Amino acid sequence: MATPVAPSAGTQPRRSAAATRAEILRVALDLFTRQGYDGTSIRDIAEALGMTKSSLYYHFPGKEAIASALAERRGRELEELVRWIEEQPPGPGLLRDAALRWLASADAEQIRGMRFARANQPVMHRLAEEHAGIRQGFDRVVEALLPGGAGIRERLRVRMVFETLSAAILAAEGTDATDDDIIAAARDAVVAATS
Repeated sequence: MATPVAPSAGTQPRRSAAATRAEILRVALDLFTRQGYDGTSIRDIAEALGMTKSSLYYHFPGKEAIASALAERRGRELEELVRWIEEQPPGPGLLRDAALRWLASADAEQIRGMRFARANQPVMHRLAEEHAGIRQGFDRVVEALLPGGAGIRERLRVRMVFETLSAAILAAEGTDATDDDIIAAARDAVVAATS
């Protein structure tokens, strides 16, 4: 059974619907990461939030909708990055600047989200089929950064630069690395790969 992370209703002022949805996403991501997607029920999420299941269903129709909202949020961040890249003058430093900008938005919640994605591959594949936004977002990042005639090796290099955070998370497993250590190592890898 999940441990409540918020006081029960009545001891705190009411939150807006947007704030409640954000808190649901935060708590669900934490539970999905610790217990696994399949090991976490709607009841677990509701109890951790100190709310009833019916209150939770008011905001999300089910667990899959919560996971979809988490994926969609990352997709929106990718769209913002693509818009930023398209506004920049082309040049040799653009890949580094774009990758460092992407890393600058990384925080503990995004690292938890990436750990969740790694630990819950079946659910992530299902979501990717339903919401192609994240993969398409990275494809758009590659297209925005490379000229039309770029070869496969150059495309792979760009993808690898944007995978440094994933690689650092994987490398940190079984160590006492903090989230700040992971982000710093990813930043160092971006600089090294784009020098």
